[in-house]
Amino acid sequence: MFDLEKAKKSGNYRVLRRARTFGNKIFLNDNSNLKSDLLNLASNDYLGIASDKGLRDEFLHTLLNNSNLNAFFGSGASRLVYGSSEEFERLEAWFEARFAPKKALVFNSGYAANLGAISSLSDGGTLFLADKLIHASMIDALRISGADFRRYPHNDYAALAALLDEHAERFERVIILTEAVFSMDGDRADVAELVRLKKSHKNVFLYLDEAHSFFALEPLGRAHALGLEGEIDFMLVTLSKALGGSGAIFLSSADTRERLVNTARSLIYSTALPSASVAWTNFILEQDFSARRSNLKANIDFMGLSETQICPFVVGENEATLALAARLRDEGYFVAAIRPPTVPAHTARLRISLRGDVEQASLERLKEILDENRVA
Repeated sequence: MFDLEKAKKSGNYRVLRRARTFGNKIFLNDNSNLKSDLLNLASNDYLGIASDKGLRDEFLHTLLNNSNLNAFFGSGASRLVYGSSEEFERLEAWFEARFAPKKALVFNSGYAANLGAISSLSDGGTLFLADKLIHASMIDALRISGADFRRYPHNDYAALAALLDEHAERFERVIILTEAVFSMDGDRADVAELVRLKKSHKNVFLYLDEAHSFFALEPLGRAHALGLEGEIDFMLVTLSKALGGSGAIFLSSADTRERLVNTARSLIYSTALPSASVAWTNFILEQDFSARRSNLKANIDFMGLSETQICPFVVGENEATLALAARLRDEGYFVAAIRPPTVPAHTARLRISLRGDVEQASLERLKEILDENRVA
């Protein structure tokens, strides 16, 4: 059982706080004192879409005034009970047009999609080979489903190749699990090398989680930017990060989609997303965010912490990490302090999420403070 007192003493205790966001600012309410506005660098809203009041109001105007847009804020049942609105079909068609011949399926979240898909793909003849730093939802799916799996050191493709050589002939199929951009370290998988390794054996498949890569720096994700989307057998795209909405899309063959519709419990037994939420994503996909995307790239280059918008600043121990996060709050920055077990012991860090709706001048003081606190 989780030891609350031990967690408090180790700086590993977590609480829920009241907060509200507006644009790139966050207002925290701690001890009944509303803090001054902080620059929000703890969100996955990488292009500033989720908290954009102008976009929200434009969408609501469209929702109210377009007689062809039949969307509501509740759904009432699982999608399999009585179907779903045309907004779902419209969203799935958007992805299928860009990732043909793959078929798309909407899930309620990235967690639900990974849980449902990996559990459905798991059987006695399948082995999963998982990067050590894949998301918790993928690990949970492997464990809950009782899948046979091995984990290879993060981005260590020599180790992965050795596992393939050792196990591929012993199983009907092997599925490699990886993220395109890793959620805590902000580094990228070498998709081209993974495709090469997949092709080294006839029964190997590649499962790519594009949660933190889709729509951020690359509009259609990392694999598509490299021209390798056709080599990815199973692809997850979340709609709740750079896209600023809710839900997820799972892209696969038509046969796999049919299998998921019939066996993915997180799809079958969950009330569907509200059609208004799906309509919001459809609305966002019609907009041009190239300017914000370019500004995000400029901010990444300025900070120099990562090649992506996820910028880890490793401090080490929990208390020191929390203290630095508190200092940054005093300076007007809200960043996430990430501690074990989310990251390995002694690698507690600030996870700085850069945004495309933040000007470089707003980051100058942050860069100064981090430079002062770098460990030699």
